[in-house]
Amino acid sequence: MGMSVTGAFRTIFVRDGITGFYRGYMPFLVMAAGKAAARWGSFRVLYDVVDSLGFDRSQNVTFWTITCGMGAGTFEALIWTAPAERLKVLRQLAAGTGQASTPYREIMRVHGVLGLWTGWTPTAMRSGTNAAIRFTIAGHVKDAWRLLSGVPAGEPLPFHASFMAGGTGGAISVVMNNPVDVIKTKMQSGGGGKGWLACYREIVADRGFRAFGAGISARVPQIFLSQAIQFVVADQLFSLMKA
Repeated sequence: MGMSVTGAFRTIFVRDGITGFYRGYMPFLVMAAGKAAARWGSFRVLYDVVDSLGFDRSQNVTFWTITCGMGAGTFEALIWTAPAERLKVLRQLAAGTGQASTPYREIMRVHGVLGLWTGWTPTAMRSGTNAAIRFTIAGHVKDAWRLLSGVPAGEPLPFHASFMAGGTGGAISVVMNNPVDVIKTKMQSGGGGKGWLACYREIVADRGFRAFGAGISARVPQIFLSQAIQFVVADQLFSLMKA
């Protein structure tokens, strides 16, 4: 905690080599694929539910995007992200120590199945607000692009427009939600059974409020790129399904 990006890179590389950067890779891969499917799928389902109930989303686009995004992010966190990130964090604890990652069998023996949902509260808070921010910001960026470029509503946007929309929403969500992510990581990496409020107080007592900016310089470019790719792929898939 508190180490810079370059310092962390150097420590992991010296002690573990290139393979150290891939600690927790498999649970991260499964988590990323599953959370994208759960988030985008539930977001579209919630949109359809709102439409089926007779609400006109066009009258208040921002409100319904935030509401459906919050619901989709929370759903994704509870059924998928919380346990997957717990596995990822526990596996990554060995990075930079020169020790082997804890086997999955040992993690299950020590923590049990329910232990995989440690930190589910901040995970749900982070994922719910992340999705709300990302879908809303991306929607506004796309609308601005249509206005500036003259692309009619309903027509597919070019690759770079979807790319920048998704990336911008992702980057802004990281800046706004990094404190929640810091609390979540502390809980999932061994908070001693403490709740999120106790972890918050401990972080402030140990390192002050600046601790809630930990990792942001690494997360912003990572999430920008991952969300940019997700929005491009999702837009292409939705266009194909409509064709």
